[in-house]
Amino acid sequence: MATIIDIPEEKAIEVKNFEFTYAGVNEPNLKNISMPIAKNKITALIGPSGCGKTTLLRSFNRMHDLYPGNTYKGEILFEGRNILEEKEDMIELRTKIGMIFQKPTAFPMSIFDNVAYGMRLKGIKNKTELKDRVEKALQDAAIWNETKDRLKHDANGLSGGQQQRLCIARAIAVEPEVLLFDEPTSALDPISTQGIEKLIIELKEKMSILIVTHNMQQAARVSDYTGFMYLGDLVELGKTEELFITPKEKLTEEYITGKFG
Repeated sequence: MATIIDIPEEKAIEVKNFEFTYAGVNEPNLKNISMPIAKNKITALIGPSGCGKTTLLRSFNRMHDLYPGNTYKGEILFEGRNILEEKEDMIELRTKIGMIFQKPTAFPMSIFDNVAYGMRLKGIKNKTELKDRVEKALQDAAIWNETKDRLKHDANGLSGGQQQRLCIARAIAVEPEVLLFDEPTSALDPISTQGIEKLIIELKEKMSILIVTHNMQQAARVSDYTGFMYLGDLVELGKTEELFITPKEKLTEEYITGKFG
């Protein structure tokens, strides 16, 4: 049995009896997961490598659909609908539920065009609107001062930490409801990591955030809620401070105290 807290906040997403199976695999990789994602809060997912954290994260905006044969069961409720239905508009969904990957992936184009990319996909053509929204996104991602004089420069000329903030600017430019972070600082130095963590905390004022991290200290620093996963199961979800200090499940306690992982 899992221990899952009933959150007092409004839910941005709710998962009900969710299973996911990779193509060619007989047993589900994620098993009967139910959990709430609190609105305008940060929820962290922790657990040992291979436990299903990233698999679950990528289910929230149907990234697994990019590869044939993967199957979903159950419900992921967002804006009053089950996003696992076949009729779901993937471009619209990924606009509203954006994703930041482990390795910064600046597109091979200018800094400006990187941030404007998603807005142009949405049909925004007005140059003044694009300019204003690119500037706002870069400001919100705390990288405007470093880029305002080089917007026409190749984005790949930025450092790793700058590229990750650029990717965040690109994601938030289309004004998502939810932002998914997949180990966003694992490739960064400590100073860049500190900057990204500060930014993530600031962003929850405007959107709901789900972050996968292999770093328990990071989860403790940035998140309001933490979920512990093991072998495709969600073992425990609770308030971060309570989960780390007084976990309800023995398996959670053993992981947090370093007995395995």
